[in-house]
Amino acid sequence: MNPSVPVDQLLKRVHLPIASANGLPNSCYTNRQAFELDRDSVLAPSWTCIGFGSDVPAGWAVPIDLMGYPLLLTRNKQHELRVFHNVCSHRGMRLVSEATKLGTGLIRCKYHSWTYDFNGELKGTPMIGGTDQNDHKDFDPAVNGLKPVRSAVWMDNIYVNLSGESESFEDYIAPLMNRWSKWATAESLQELLPAASHGKLELVVKSNWKLAIENFLEAYHLPWVHPELNSYSPLSEHYDIDAGENFSGQGSSSYTSPAGPSGTISTWPDEQQKFAEYPVLYPNSLLGLQADHFYTMTILPISETESLERVQLLFLGDIATSDKYQSYRESVLNSWQAVFMEDIFAVEGMQQGRQSPAFQGGVFSPVMDQHTLHFHQWIARRIAPDSIK
Repeated sequence: MNPSVPVDQLLKRVHLPIASANGLPNSCYTNRQAFELDRDSVLAPSWTCIGFGSDVPAGWAVPIDLMGYPLLLTRNKQHELRVFHNVCSHRGMRLVSEATKLGTGLIRCKYHSWTYDFNGELKGTPMIGGTDQNDHKDFDPAVNGLKPVRSAVWMDNIYVNLSGESESFEDYIAPLMNRWSKWATAESLQELLPAASHGKLELVVKSNWKLAIENFLEAYHLPWVHPELNSYSPLSEHYDIDAGENFSGQGSSSYTSPAGPSGTISTWPDEQQKFAEYPVLYPNSLLGLQADHFYTMTILPISETESLERVQLLFLGDIATSDKYQSYRESVLNSWQAVFMEDIFAVEGMQQGRQSPAFQGGVFSPVMDQHTLHFHQWIARRIAPDSIK
């Protein structure tokens, strides 16, 4: 392929039928401007996962950096979680630099000591009207609180819509929940709780965030990258999930629960016990739903060539919270950690390959790569709407 072909022409090829389509060009994975375009045109308009509710105890303020955007998570004494832009309304000072327990219930700017409560309301403006004058007739604190970010919590995942223009979160998640309703109702999923211990994992990978997504979308690589997993959940027993607007992925009809306590989600039918599904909820939530536990891997872009993978496990009731089941939770975490670490060389190798001028998107298996192409097309529609014309 001629590397001098303009990017807009390369992106048009993403929308061709799978047998003749090409993937996203190299610049989408290696270019700083492309990274910022992903932030502003892909993640910001979508419902993007930024962390876990269990990261934010009541009375804490926790800063998050999302591709250069400073955000702040708070949880008040009523356990309500809110997300704000992490900047003081006065002069734009970053308010919180590290996770902090605030016994006073106030967030204080270290520059001029303006204070905000956990609901974002501006509570203190010392000397704003001069020495010993903490208010001013021309200044209204009611309209100068922290700037909120539209947010939602689902399965302990915190989602934000930075643009404020996406559909409601309920509408966003509805197609996936409708698919899963034959196994698990929204109410029964509430039986799953974040693991009290041995439930979280972080991996830094030297690859663009999209490559981690693409790897998860297909089972094609199982025999070679995950030989042990393939021995009891073989490629032949994986199936494609019908793609929706905001998700796609794969499932397995040969899931085997790890040895441990019995118990399944209350609405999960007996005939589905061996089924599990692994969709990607676009843009960055990798999900695993089994009869006995659930996990999320959230892909957080660090730079155009580096990403953070954050994993959280949820289990049923006491299995999630009791010390009695600590060793079981640890065994499940270790099992998934082994699988996820096996993928690192592949996504990092693809990132290295994106330096080659001979590669500009590659090709797809008409049978095995349908969901990878679906994701490429979803990205292309957002970064280059004219590419579909």
